[in-house]
Amino acid sequence: MRSNPKLVSLGTYLAILLFNAYALGLYANGQLTLYIHPRYVLFTAVLNAVSLLVCGAGFVLAARQPNPAGVRVSWRPSFTLVVAALVLVAAYALPARTLSSETADQRSDNLNSSEAPRLEGSPGGTLALFGADTERLTIPDWVSALNGETDPDFYEGKKVDVVGFVFHPRGAPEDVFYVSRFRVTCCAVDAQPLGIPVRSPGWKDEFEADDWVRVTGGFAESGGKVSEPVFVDPKDIQRVEQPEDPYVT
Repeated sequence: MRSNPKLVSLGTYLAILLFNAYALGLYANGQLTLYIHPRYVLFTAVLNAVSLLVCGAGFVLAARQPNPAGVRVSWRPSFTLVVAALVLVAAYALPARTLSSETADQRSDNLNSSEAPRLEGSPGGTLALFGADTERLTIPDWVSALNGETDPDFYEGKKVDVVGFVFHPRGAPEDVFYVSRFRVTCCAVDAQPLGIPVRSPGWKDEFEADDWVRVTGGFAESGGKVSEPVFVDPKDIQRVEQPEDPYVT
């Protein structure tokens, strides 16, 4: 027996329709940015809406097609359809959520590995803000600065005020965690973890991995305990709600 082409077509259309519905549901709930860069949200929503209409029409037309006459057929789903079905089941069964410290740990080799973008509207880039209001700097800004200036004395007297999730990379000292965010260029697949080391003995008694916190304070020389020249010497660490847009760009 050979595969029933009608049922294969219906199965393919149905899988695409379910993907379209899932993507549009994320868009309607404001959760599409958990998976893709904000600049692609509208494009993705429009593309899925068009696909929903086209594949919906294709499903109806395929359903109206008669089965091949005089031939015994059966539906044997292809490997692609099986994989698509499993992905769809997982997508609908699991709640949409931001990338976690587990993902950051898997990509820890890329932690702070490239310079973050310069702060828009600031002549001379991120470092130009030093000596001014450094509490305006975000995690990507600090990562850019730490990659560009390795003299610990440079950070003396500088103040930090950032929000991120708690991440403890493999090999980091027990009394240090990184206040972190993911930078997304296109989608969650290319997300890169960025973080600033925070020295806080006993932090594990108050916080867990993936807790969102606001860290304020100054800097102290790391003395080689971490790869960065300094770590944050916190004045205060407060648990906060996850930001509406958890990623940075």
